[in-house]
Amino acid sequence: MDSNERSALDNKEMLFTLLTALIKKNDGEIRISEDEMDAVTKSDMVMMYYDKSAKEIILSLHLLSGPNDDEVF
Repeated sequence: MDSNERSALDNKEMLFTLLTALIKKNDGEIRISEDEMDAVTKSDMVMMYYDKSAKEIILSLHLLSGPNDDEVF
C-alpha cells in the first residue's frame, strides 16, 4: 500500500489495514482474552500519530481523566 492508497482510506478501511499490519507484525496472530476486552472502557483512548521522518504510524494508549483528577490528557 502506497501513500496515495493510505490517504484515500476511510476510517473502517484504515482500521482493518492497521489491524492486519499489527497481526502480520506479530507473526500472524494476536490473542485477546475476554478479560482484556472487558477491561477496555470508554475512558480509554488511542492516539494515532504519523512520524514523517521514520515513515511510521504510532499508536499510543492514553487514558482520559476527569476534571477532578490530577492529570488531564
